[in-house]
Amino acid sequence: MIDWDTKAIEKIEKHYQKILKPSINFNYFCRHFEEIYRMSTNEGVLIPDIFNDITYYTFNGVNARYKLLFGADEDKEITEKLLVKRMKQRAQRQEARNNGLDEYYKFIIKEIEDFIKIYPFWKELLK
Repeated sequence: MIDWDTKAIEKIEKHYQKILKPSINFNYFCRHFEEIYRMSTNEGVLIPDIFNDITYYTFNGVNARYKLLFGADEDKEITEKLLVKRMKQRAQRQEARNNGLDEYYKFIIKEIEDFIKIYPFWKELLK
């Protein structure tokens, strides 16, 4: 089980509830993180970038991804498989940020909406 810093995550969720419509259900993401992460990475799909940020909110500061048990070969394979996509995602995030807060917020929501199109059973990531 991952030792999420629930107080910090709730604070972030409240912050984004004021800004984003629809808002993001970070607590839902944390409750289902292992399933979401394993399924998407095994299928070569990146989790939305904002959720990458949340994976650092654990009590000991170790990224939640590193707390999942993968074999060394499997972990290396996943990292290599997703590297190009991750670099593209980071570039898109930076471009959105450079275009202003409204564009950045649209980027955040669009990524989650696109993720939900692939995995409609995770629709509760947005509320």
